[in-house]
Amino acid sequence: MNREAERVEAAFVAECLSDGITVRRVGGGVAARAERDPGHFWTRAFGFDRRLTDEELLAILDFHRGAGELQLAPWAFPPGWDEIRAANGLVETGSWLKVGCEIGAVRHRDDTAFSITEIGPDQAGDWAGVIASGFGLGEHLVEMLIRSVGRPGARHFVAWDGATAVGAACLYRQGELGYLTTAATLESHRNRGVQSALISRRAKEAAAEGCSRLVAETGKPLSGAKNSSFNNLARAGLRPLYERRNFQSDSR
Repeated sequence: MNREAERVEAAFVAECLSDGITVRRVGGGVAARAERDPGHFWTRAFGFDRRLTDEELLAILDFHRGAGELQLAPWAFPPGWDEIRAANGLVETGSWLKVGCEIGAVRHRDDTAFSITEIGPDQAGDWAGVIASGFGLGEHLVEMLIRSVGRPGARHFVAWDGATAVGAACLYRQGELGYLTTAATLESHRNRGVQSALISRRAKEAAAEGCSRLVAETGKPLSGAKNSSFNNLARAGLRPLYERRNFQSDSR
């Protein structure tokens, strides 16, 4: 499941989010670059299902124009990693965890007061607005999110407080693998079961489509710090699969 987890993430970005950011396929994964993206949310390289060559890694650094993020699974580090890292001043930042489970192992939590519906292009703005707010994305990236709704393999869900969208998430399918991705809750509605309910709804939809496994990623919890995203996924039954180390290629 591990390398599949990298491949499905790369496929989702390349196929659903490439209308608004620049994407190149490399090493089985992708290198993405977005304009005015200081947090590197979409200026990063990831999804590698094999070991990179030194030349591929150097090409990624060139593509990012010296400012981006590398996210490397344990098997992705190239032979000359130590020398390349030192020569380019790559600084390690917080790691991400890939998590996953068999579809039958999901523990469902539907105890939320908010209704959850699957949305189409006519409500894409509601979905994108929640994601942009949750991740602090600039307005110039909202249109990209809107255009992702309705793409093949992707299904989008919104949690509603009356007529107001307060939570959002996406399910992307590749074969028998369901990928839980792009989820956020408005700050005003956090800690009220929104994301747990969105995980449960997407897991049920994935099972109905014939998926046998679920995967997702989230930040690695820091000692003594709260990580709601990880906690929600863990409560739902997804377990850590491997750690993906992150390196920034600028001086932030």
